Amino acid sequence: MLLPLLLLAAAGISYGQNEGDKILAIVGNDIILESDLQYQIQLYARQNQLTSINQQIATQIFQQLLTEKIILAKAEQDSITVKDEEVNKELDYRIKSIVDQVGSEDRIQEIYGMPLVKIRLMLKDDLVKKMKSDKLRRKKFGNPVKVSDKEVRDFYQEFKDSIPPVSLEYELSHIYMTRNLTPEEKLAAKEKALKILDSVKAGADFSELAKRNSDDKGSAINGGDLGFAKKGVFVKEFEEALFTLNVGEVSDVVETEYGYHIIKLIEKKGEQFHGRHILVAFQKNEASDFETINKLKAVKDSISSGKYTFEEAAKKFSQDPESAVKGGYLGFISVDKLDSAYIQGLNNIPVGGITDPIKTGTDKNYGYELVMLKSKTEPHKVSLDTDFERIRKIAQINKENKAYDAWIEELKKSVYVDVKY
Repeated sequence: MLLPLLLLAAAGISYGQNEGDKILAIVGNDIILESDLQYQIQLYARQNQLTSINQQIATQIFQQLLTEKIILAKAEQDSITVKDEEVNKELDYRIKSIVDQVGSEDRIQEIYGMPLVKIRLMLKDDLVKKMKSDKLRRKKFGNPVKVSDKEVRDFYQEFKDSIPPVSLEYELSHIYMTRNLTPEEKLAAKEKALKILDSVKAGADFSELAKRNSDDKGSAINGGDLGFAKKGVFVKEFEEALFTLNVGEVSDVVETEYGYHIIKLIEKKGEQFHGRHILVAFQKNEASDFETINKLKAVKDSISSGKYTFEEAAKKFSQDPESAVKGGYLGFISVDKLDSAYIQGLNNIPVGGITDPIKTGTDKNYGYELVMLKSKTEPHKVSLDTDFERIRKIAQINKENKAYDAWIEELKKSVYVDVKY
């Protein structure tokens, strides 16, 4: 299975056919070029820190590209559409998810080899296609596949020798609180941005200032150059500032969720704007984290005193909306999916216990959480007696995959596919 970051870019990116760029497949009115496949292979290699990709993985990547093109072609045939506000909301969520996954915005830019604003533009066009495809998938597989008890037993008998053993696993719930910026931290960033703006007004070269000072490392190397972009690519505050500038004009300091920006409009072509910016990111000081930590400690005390159950406290206080509605429940998580701070905290409490606040996230985007250890599963070989529901889930995935493969074969009857790979 390919990593989530690759899936964001896999649905339909194409950079136009260059001379000698081989066509690997024709799907409906679309094509897959050799350069498209090579881009995906290189991205996969960078994600997984590999120096080479074998033919088996390359073929898997191609098959994924082909499948996505087939589904998209069928979605286009069926006139499936998505709303722009849905796309923008999903794009913001996915960018945040990628940041959480890889550690920082700088790392994203390193993986893609381009500034974050260009990544957003690329992903937005691709995301429209992916959301159309997902809408078609949901239409077909809206209801979960059911697996009977007999199917579970039959599946186990057939595949018991290939089902991997269960590793050390924790059943967890949590209460998460975002670490908010302090007024002092925001003021320090703004004062730095104002000093840079004074230098710009005094005639200093904008691109040189960006190279030396901007915290957007992806664009800083190019003097803050963001390339051409249209509306909907940038966050609201940034966009409002850029699109009201005249060519050659520089904005005042603009605040967004990322920090303070100084923006310059280089040129404009119709609805396309070419700008540069200097970002002064908010620099968080861990010494100022006590407010969040103390809030969580107070929540823990209220649970210990019986004022709230953990589930009630999670619904009332947790800032992770997805788990809060479930009383903070995270499910079963393998030890290899947890970082050292989590593991250390869990090793210090019994089943049913609650950790002290644990820092979680990246250096620039983090918070703290209380974690409740609901149960602990020791490593063991899978059996029907101890792992019936676990086996059911594996059998369900297997059944869903077979149904999905059969659906793709069915789609090929209504979508023109010519594979030359």
